[in-house]
Amino acid sequence: MRTQKEIYFDNAATTKIADCAINAALNAMQKNFGNPSSLHKKGIEAKNIIEEARQAVSDLLSCTPSEVYFTSGASESNTIAILGALLPKPRKANKIITSSIEHKSVLNCFKTAESLGYVVQYIKPKNNQISAEELKDMVDSSTALVSIMHVNNETGSINNIKELADAVKIKNKKTLFHCDACQSMGKLSIFLPKLNIDMLSFSGHKLHAPKGIGGLYLKKGVKACLVCGGTQESGVRMGTENVPGIAAFGAVCKKLNDKIIEENLQKVNELKNKLVDSLTTEFKDSVTINLPSNASPYILNFSVLGLPAQVLQNCLQDYGIFVSTGSACSKNAKSYMLKEFGFSNEIINSAIRVSFCGENTVEEVERFVKVLKDVVFNLKELNARGDKN
Repeated sequence: MRTQKEIYFDNAATTKIADCAINAALNAMQKNFGNPSSLHKKGIEAKNIIEEARQAVSDLLSCTPSEVYFTSGASESNTIAILGALLPKPRKANKIITSSIEHKSVLNCFKTAESLGYVVQYIKPKNNQISAEELKDMVDSSTALVSIMHVNNETGSINNIKELADAVKIKNKKTLFHCDACQSMGKLSIFLPKLNIDMLSFSGHKLHAPKGIGGLYLKKGVKACLVCGGTQESGVRMGTENVPGIAAFGAVCKKLNDKIIEENLQKVNELKNKLVDSLTTEFKDSVTINLPSNASPYILNFSVLGLPAQVLQNCLQDYGIFVSTGSACSKNAKSYMLKEFGFSNEIINSAIRVSFCGENTVEEVERFVKVLKDVVFNLKELNARGDKN
């Protein structure tokens, strides 16, 4: 391992915890450590922390605090939203729709629903997006629920959620619309009153809060529940609340607003553009940019053709540079998402994902490109010597 300053370019997998989140969590663990269901002072203090965080999240999403529920993360939120909304209902509307590029936590919920008698339909991306017209054609009077992600976690492609939700509601206003916003909350502006959706899932550790905390937006009147227990989180997610995690998440959300989100967007967009320009200049035809035109600037997927992604990742790690070979939930598996987007096996086998945060710098991008050039040159030299032998 070379002793150089580390560069962390895997922020779509998880992020470094912000100082404000650490301080808030420590306060909740060391000072306001009561059970929020207890009626004494310590319990009330803990309960107040939860409600302050709920207000911060609702302010960020432009919804009411009563529509925000805390969970252990986006995977649990997705499960509550999809199965928790479907299972208690009579099976009159038995069709559900999702895209083929969703996170595994969504796809596995749909598989479970299918085993329980629901008819599942999958929509594939067209021009790197989910088509509102195609989705509209699939919805009918028997459609109970539609789930489409906002930002894809491997390519960064952005779906027009408002357009998709409007298309669904035009065909069947009773159809529930769920959105996984794990890669967009706090990074792109989300104004829920305009989106016409019923449920939104999000995660704290993608946004500089700790792992093990996330949330679910349920539009007023929408019911969803899976866990049996007490009355915590208004009966949506029972069990003693993770007060330190909630406090940390709330602290992060308090510091975010439209101005900061826009500033971070501009910064990471400059980083991504610089990296794209450098890759296309330095590597020419040996690199493909697996980037939709409508992608989030926080995610860049590219392939160094002829070099296995895992080998490249391991070599970069030796220099203290951390990138991903795909979704963190699919270790050692070829990307089904890239396949659904239509990329060839050659591109998929070599695909590297770089994902930024607001703390990354131009200097880090420059060093990354320099190291990547050295690594690619050395690997190709080794391959050439191996071929001669």
